[in-house]
Amino acid sequence: MLSRYQQQANNNSFNVRHIDSHISKSQNRLTLSYDLNNYHPLLQHLQTSEDPRWILFIAPPGKPNFQFLQQAGINKSRIITLNQKQLNDPDQLFKDALASNNYAAVIRWVAKCNKPLMNEINQLTADSNTHCFVYCAQ
Repeated sequence: MLSRYQQQANNNSFNVRHIDSHISKSQNRLTLSYDLNNYHPLLQHLQTSEDPRWILFIAPPGKPNFQFLQQAGINKSRIITLNQKQLNDPDQLFKDALASNNYAAVIRWVAKCNKPLMNEINQLTADSNTHCFVYCAQ
């Protein structure tokens, strides 16, 4: 998953699009990407953040490359990965994780993004000061 980042960093520019231009000002805590393979903003945030809280991957499309993350200066002991098979309700877990204030970053892959979901995520990230990275297929 993140092991392809080194190749991408040389070939791809940062490309993040937001659903709607009038989503609240807390938008800087939410990164929404329609490029399911663009981990540049996530890696950049994890490398520069001094937040010691957990990093949660919810239902990633592949297993994170812990060796690559360690080489990037990210402590693998802070990373929690929950696979789709382990989850009864990944959407509720996602919202609960954001609301819990236990995570420096919550990363989630979803099939569809819509304005109400993005507004709810923005509110949760603002309330908990948690950074959220959403990778949306559509």
